[in-house]
Amino acid sequence: MNITIPKLLRTALSFFISFILFLSVTIIAFYFLLQDGVEFDLDRSNKTLNDLSKRFEIEFDNDSSISFKANNKEINTYLVLNSAIIRRFGNKLIDSKNISLTTSLDFKNTLLFTSQLILNNKTELNLFSPVKINVKEADLYVNNIQNEDEILSEVEKDYFPVVINFEDGKLFDDSIFLGSFNLNLNINQYQKRSDIESYKIRLKSSEAFPASYIAQFFNDVERIGDDKESVSFDITLEDKSFLSGSNSSVLNGIIQIRNTTMRLKKFPVELKPEPIRRLNFDLNIIDNVAQASLIGTVYNPKKNLGLQTKPNLQIGGTINFEEILKPNLNLIVNGYDIYFAKLENLNLNGVTDLTVSIIGKNVLDLSGSLKIKKSSGFLVPLKDTEFETKHRIRE
Repeated sequence: MNITIPKLLRTALSFFISFILFLSVTIIAFYFLLQDGVEFDLDRSNKTLNDLSKRFEIEFDNDSSISFKANNKEINTYLVLNSAIIRRFGNKLIDSKNISLTTSLDFKNTLLFTSQLILNNKTELNLFSPVKINVKEADLYVNNIQNEDEILSEVEKDYFPVVINFEDGKLFDDSIFLGSFNLNLNINQYQKRSDIESYKIRLKSSEAFPASYIAQFFNDVERIGDDKESVSFDITLEDKSFLSGSNSSVLNGIIQIRNTTMRLKKFPVELKPEPIRRLNFDLNIIDNVAQASLIGTVYNPKKNLGLQTKPNLQIGGTINFEEILKPNLNLIVNGYDIYFAKLENLNLNGVTDLTVSIIGKNVLDLSGSLKIKKSSGFLVPLKDTEFETKHRIRE
């Protein structure tokens, strides 16, 4: 599964930052009225508010509100958007029951910030206190996320921290419900960009998660899916020092697939790929290291499908997810009575037992032995053999 969650929220963050800038200017006029606290409804009939919401493609109910309360030298600010929808280029990105934003604005810093904004049109973002954003029961559509290339002319050092929490969210890819999730995201907000400092996401599969969704991430897989299949996973991915540039992410969780069929586009050698039926797969991941177990039945077209009930393929071993998108494999494959046929001439076929080791990451080292039980169509009957080869799975 291609994990791109840490980049999901950059597109929505600009709206909240603009709200803060807007608030810092307006609250000065009524600071002394805030000792007992005041609350305002966010009525989108207001032209300024309506223009702002259209600019950042956000919708919310009119019962949304913003409140202020002076506390010594600070003004506590609390913004609530009910039934909020955030779009990107007209496409729905986030549909949330409730989005709340809290922060504290130091009065002295607010005055300084405003004077800088008016006189120099530049501001020091470190004048802001940390901003906390909570998003409850949100639908997040990953298919509408668009990464934008950032061209920076200078190095920015001035920022303020933002903490974003998604609670009880649902993750969608177009109309496919992938699962429920919780997300904690710590961001350093600069003038022109947002840098992720750390994150933690937990994703649990929906009951109707289709195994076919997984096939798109594997070039050698043509299709996965069956009528009786079931898929379940509960994974947690976190990175406490994302900005360090090192492989500091940690993956934990469980993935299970039951009673599905996998069809491959090709084999590492020039053989016709046969479907693997009744496939069961288990992956137990602890701190990036996964124990893998796969059992299935390689289809033999010369036998009645109903008689092929016993598993004849087993794969086991470890997978290291230190690099999440480029896992390192160390697997052993055992096959019994495996049917094979030459791709260019299906009359050249046979049955073999095999043992294969699979080691590597981008380029896999394959080595093993074949015990030929039957061969047909060859001028000279095939003999048992040992082999070594390489197979590229990604550039």
